[in-house]
Amino acid sequence: MKTFRIFAAAVLSMVCVAMPAKAQDEGDEQKYDYTFNRHLFIQGHVGGQYTLGEVGFSNLLSPTAQLGVGYQFTPVFAARLSVNAWQSKAGINGKWLPESANGDDLYWKWNYVAPSIDAMFDLTNLCGGFNPDRKIAAGLFAGIGANIAFGNDEAKSVNDQLPSFYRADADPSETSLSYLWEGSKAFLNFRFGGNVDYRFNDNWSAGIELQANLLGDHYNSKKADNADWYFNAMAGVTYRFGKPADRKPAEKMIPVSDAADYAPACEPVEKIVEKPVEVVVEKVSKELYEEVYFKINQSQYTATERYKVRKMIDFLNENPESTILITGSADKKTGNAEYNQKLSEQRAETVRKALVDAGIDESRIQVDALGGTDTYKGEENQLNRSCICVIK
Repeated sequence: MKTFRIFAAAVLSMVCVAMPAKAQDEGDEQKYDYTFNRHLFIQGHVGGQYTLGEVGFSNLLSPTAQLGVGYQFTPVFAARLSVNAWQSKAGINGKWLPESANGDDLYWKWNYVAPSIDAMFDLTNLCGGFNPDRKIAAGLFAGIGANIAFGNDEAKSVNDQLPSFYRADADPSETSLSYLWEGSKAFLNFRFGGNVDYRFNDNWSAGIELQANLLGDHYNSKKADNADWYFNAMAGVTYRFGKPADRKPAEKMIPVSDAADYAPACEPVEKIVEKPVEVVVEKVSKELYEEVYFKINQSQYTATERYKVRKMIDFLNENPESTILITGSADKKTGNAEYNQKLSEQRAETVRKALVDAGIDESRIQVDALGGTDTYKGEENQLNRSCICVIK
């Protein structure tokens, strides 16, 4: 179907153009660490509708409006109850009267109210990580509901005129609207589409939404032996209640290549590492256990963790027969499973590379990644954003 292909291409183009490649560019320094808060939101949209048909495009355009209320459960997933309403149109081509004349096209319109429950997915947060300071957000949605149509008097008038538009020998079954309905009628309605929003601040945003709605063949009163479609293009605003995100200043990240040479930010920690008791325990047991922590959504450890990496390097140099197991992890309550697995692998690789760059033979290093987990610290999510390093 040509119209559907055009609609699908428009949705994909809109979403792909709006989506960033990732949460932030390689050269950008993140200013804040973000914490997502669940929240309620409301929306209002107005725009136009095109009801699929065989007559001219402009003759099947009508106004539409939508109100919605929803709840953002995670940075990626939200559910919405929306009510779309106003007007739909249909038409029928004029039929030959005598052999040399063509009848005029006929049109009719009716009203509807269409409540729907939609599942909404924020693709920018899914692919780029949660960042409430990102200005452009793009997503997809799908839903199911009802279309309650009413005011179909014009279709009845057209149905009364149709016999005069056919030749006298025309089949009577073709000279009427086979699925003409009167009063009001409810139809099952499936919908899907995409949206792009521009965020002014944490609470307010404006954007556009494209919808495709699929109903049964009876919706436009004509028999076509296929589903009836209408497409909505709308612009509107969204308001989010409360405080959708918390921020706190992010600590400066250390590039892997500079980790070994970075000046320590906490001298007292260096002194603690050098206490005689700790050194004696390490040398007698020939084992060392360290937890290198990371900030949320980061694969580079902070300045305060550098001394732990230095400590492991010294231990491995002093004990050439020892090997190390580096196990990366991420907290289970932030991000999806695929993203957390990749992040835990990157964290383990960060520590591994720092050891190799310091001269530790790669054959002495074993790397593992657990993805999102609460194995180590349970509800203390920030303590699960770590690499557990065991040297034996």
